[in-house]
Amino acid sequence: MDNEIASCFNGDKLNLVSPVILKQNLAYIFTLIGLTRLPDPDEYSIIEDFIRTSYPMFTIQEFRIAFKLATLGKLDCNVEHYEKFSGKFISQVMNAYKSKANDVRKQIKPINQLPVPKLTEDEIVDFTRNDWNNSYKTDFNKIFNTSRVFDILLKQNKLNIDPNEYTKIMNIVNEDNIARINKMLPVEAKEFKEQIKNANYFDRQCKALVLAKYFENETNKI
Repeated sequence: MDNEIASCFNGDKLNLVSPVILKQNLAYIFTLIGLTRLPDPDEYSIIEDFIRTSYPMFTIQEFRIAFKLATLGKLDCNVEHYEKFSGKFISQVMNAYKSKANDVRKQIKPINQLPVPKLTEDEIVDFTRNDWNNSYKTDFNKIFNTSRVFDILLKQNKLNIDPNEYTKIMNIVNEDNIARINKMLPVEAKEFKEQIKNANYFDRQCKALVLAKYFENETNKI
């Protein structure tokens, strides 16, 4: 089992893995843990953001094996999810896995590795643009690698946002969040209200909407 864990260290980081791959692995995990009440689209968006921002440097392979180990009883954590794949449940499993993974890392002898090729800034933007353009475009919150792409385009002077325009963006995001809350169960609504109070989370939402509008304008120019 230690060898299986070690093989997961070199994989796709959770903050960079594509939405499609993440969704496929979550479907596997839901089946593995016996989750019968699957998250609705709003819940899924929250789950996806929580995973990417809370465990960015873990690989998708590690995330998957963590729940496999927990289900097998090989991690020191509670695997009772009460039909809710919540941030609290995810944290219990991942914190227990982190302890196990650290033990495995200590046993691995360092080896000379070839440098991992890095994407250029334009390639990073192109990937996010293509992913968004090929999606259903129903939720700007699902734009991939939001902050990184926003910073790149801002540095390239491709995002011209005056204060009045950004105020409109914030109003739209606030209205969208209120609409989401009205569709949620009370417990979920309370959890989401706490999340959007986080300035960094709200800022990321605004950046995502700016990018959605930017990509839309680019498409209309073609």
